Amino acid sequence: MTNSPRTARRFFVWAAILSLFLAQVTKVLAYGLLHEHVPLRVLGNVLRFSLTSNPRGLFGLSFGPPIVYFLLPVLGIGLVVYFALRSPDCWLATAYGMVLGGAIGNLVDRLRLGYVIDFIDVGMRGWRWYTFNLADAFVVTGIFVLLGREVFAARRPRPAPSPEPEMEGSDEKSLSGQ
Repeated sequence: MTNSPRTARRFFVWAAILSLFLAQVTKVLAYGLLHEHVPLRVLGNVLRFSLTSNPRGLFGLSFGPPIVYFLLPVLGIGLVVYFALRSPDCWLATAYGMVLGGAIGNLVDRLRLGYVIDFIDVGMRGWRWYTFNLADAFVVTGIFVLLGREVFAARRPRPAPSPEPEMEGSDEKSLSGQ
């Protein structure tokens, strides 16, 4: 497979569409099938589905006043699109697409409902992670792929610069006129 900018753009667009679609479909299903704060055990107490309304940010973290929860995703979406459209790498483009799809998925909830639908509840032995959704998972996974590519790209040995070809007549004799 070639890593042309055009191919990378296709990966970006399809990853964004698929991430947005899956995030929204699972939220609609969760909203229709689950009762708020009544956990449905999927894998014992380790993985549960529990419908919650999240008026805050990613994983329920607080970032400030409510307007911030609109401005940060819009700014992030702009930056993701900017970098994604300049990437000739399909892996990076796919990761950017996942981040974009997840960010738009949560922004759609926020604009439509005033909060984000979260339903994935993970934990064990009395410890619980923040309840989240697939959009959050796509954003985090995309960011990890981007960071991983940067870390591993930095470890790869850089090819040695090729010696510059000598120009004809560039020896000392031609410079001194002899």
